Amino acid sequence: MSDINTAEMNREELESTATDLGISFQGNTKDDTLRKKINDALGTPDANDAPAPTFDNPAAPGETNRAKRYRIIIATNDQDKQPVQVGVNGRMYVIKRGEEVTVPESVVENLSNAVQHIYDPKTMKESKVLAYPFQVMGEA
Repeated sequence: MSDINTAEMNREELESTATDLGISFQGNTKDDTLRKKINDALGTPDANDAPAPTFDNPAAPGETNRAKRYRIIIATNDQDKQPVQVGVNGRMYVIKRGEEVTVPESVVENLSNAVQHIYDPKTMKESKVLAYPFQVMGEA
């Protein structure tokens, strides 16, 4: 580790330090980029380089991380081979047909509520069928 503080350096000092360290840069390189290159070369952690939080299975907005999750398979369809897009609270889930995926309970609920109204042409009797037939394989 080094005791060089790039945050307090002006442009001239940044360029001089970068040259001394053998860092190549162009004249139009921004100061922040040059600071990052110097910090990387020195092995100095940058205050802005805090590790991003990682989530194994992030919850959709409005859901808790403890929301139930289910393994489902959406049936394949000869007429429509496109993946199914399901929106929940501003978050989109793109689900491939015929593959088992793990989704939050809210996605299963949306798929259950997505129905088509089909009418018998002779009797004009209405039938409701799932727009995206799916099978719940179990809780994840």
